[in-house]
Amino acid sequence: METATGDTFTAHTSSSTQAFVMSPCAACKILRRRCAADKCVLAPYFPPTDPAKFTIAHRVFGASNIIKFLQVLNYTRKC
Repeated sequence: METATGDTFTAHTSSSTQAFVMSPCAACKILRRRCAADKCVLAPYFPPTDPAKFTIAHRVFGASNIIKFLQVLNYTRKC
């Protein structure tokens, strides 16, 4: 059985209960996207506690351009 309350997801298994806090990053909250923190490019730069930071960047550059910049940045860091 699974229950969801706000940002907390609780999975009940036969042997134990596991609680996962699934809070999307500020960018995904504002863009109303599903946020997978391990795959989201925006999550490390826009934490859920500071949505104003993304709002300002989004107004200036646009979400698509921010994602492109961060993908290039992540690619150059890997090289």
